[in-house]
Amino acid sequence: MKLVFTNVLILFILMFIGYILGKREVIKHTSISDLTNLLIDVSIPATIIVSMIRPYSPELMKDTFRVLFIMTVYHLSVVAIAYFVTKIIKVDKKDVGGWIFGMVFSNNGFIGYPLMYAIYGNEGLFIMAMGNIVQNILIFSLGVKLITMNYETKEKISIKNILFTRQNAAILVGMILFVGEVKVPEPVVSLLTYLSNLTAPLSMIVVGLSLSRYKVKDMFTDKEAYRLTVFRMVIVPMAILLIFKLTNISANNDLPYAIMFFTAALPSPALLSIMAERYNTSTTFSSRCVFLTTLASVITVPIFAGLL
Repeated sequence: MKLVFTNVLILFILMFIGYILGKREVIKHTSISDLTNLLIDVSIPATIIVSMIRPYSPELMKDTFRVLFIMTVYHLSVVAIAYFVTKIIKVDKKDVGGWIFGMVFSNNGFIGYPLMYAIYGNEGLFIMAMGNIVQNILIFSLGVKLITMNYETKEKISIKNILFTRQNAAILVGMILFVGEVKVPEPVVSLLTYLSNLTAPLSMIVVGLSLSRYKVKDMFTDKEAYRLTVFRMVIVPMAILLIFKLTNISANNDLPYAIMFFTAALPSPALLSIMAERYNTSTTFSSRCVFLTTLASVITVPIFAGLL
């Protein structure tokens, strides 16, 4: 428990460093997109491939199928629950889609990958990458429908955007190496390792830099964003922890369940505000949700990680 708490806390200290660097303009906000591209296009794919350069393991392959199933059930269940919650608490219809999106999807890319690597090593990163396939598919299919809910738009779902991402390409390459037990030359492994070492610190610094763009006082003026943050960052993780305790599931010793738990505990993804801007929907509300859930995660994630 102490090890988990310490690793999570270190990552969020890195996020705070990024926030300070952004606020003091040591790193300009115009550089955030370049650093993001470095992560998405280079560092994270390299990290995924490195985690999958290992001898073939039937246990890991079994966990792969398990995490795909568990993550599918989790996401679809939360969609249904979040939809009914928005009806019960009477969320403004223009915010409903963003509210559900923010409840269902998590910042697995920038926070989840380095977090799983820090806590569970290459195996944790391996299973997180497998489980995140489900989220990637749902974000660019169901997620598009959610973010445009109650808005007049005729946006079509792009199969290309769903399947042909650099992360999925890295997963495919890694799976070939893993299943085929391909011998990768040592210099190539060293190169990929150097690149993958960027992921954890740079991911958290970029999240902090992104937060520093917002005027803090404007982020605390939306009660709907507060309500989502409480559900997203407190109620859902607590409910899952309770279910684990009642069913005697030891998630720290069962990676698919650990991946599901941290997916539930992590903040809403930056894609929430990015997609809202793209489709010109609930942009202000979405930005506030990303800000508040990420800010709350600095406190809630280390605490819940320690309780897992």
